Amino acid sequence: MTIMLFGAVGTLISFIIISLGAIGIIKKMDIGVLEIGDYLAVGAIFSATDSVCTLQVLSQDETPLLYSLVFGEGVVNDATSIVLFNAIQNFDLGNIDAVTVLKFVANFFSLFFTSTFLGAFAGLFSAYIIKKLYFGRHSTDREVAIMILMAYLSYMLAEVSVFF
Repeated sequence: MTIMLFGAVGTLISFIIISLGAIGIIKKMDIGVLEIGDYLAVGAIFSATDSVCTLQVLSQDETPLLYSLVFGEGVVNDATSIVLFNAIQNFDLGNIDAVTVLKFVANFFSLFFTSTFLGAFAGLFSAYIIKKLYFGRHSTDREVAIMILMAYLSYMLAEVSVFF
């Protein structure tokens, strides 16, 4: 729950602040006329933070809980930003009304929960396959091949789910 709070809710707060800031700054710079979807897309892209530097400073052996929280928050943060960006791209935000906002929120949650389910399914299926294909002897080549195939499987599941 903590990771979801930091990752998803934190990203949504950053998205709102950055989008409003982009509206104010870009209008003040007099760059040109942009649509509201452009400002929201900038907010969605910039709300993704990179936790790699933080993870480099932390030691997984000394602070495993903090390391796990930062790593999980980074993953959820990136996923939330991608889902926000895709939800923004799917709508004509030039005519915003209550129905458009409700459709946007529904699309966001649909993408979010579908991707979470597919990720959990692909991870559990990968763990099951790796466990069942381990015959008692260590084979690095086979493990690497299985991991690449499982990553490709999760990618293909995501691509196929777009049609449903």
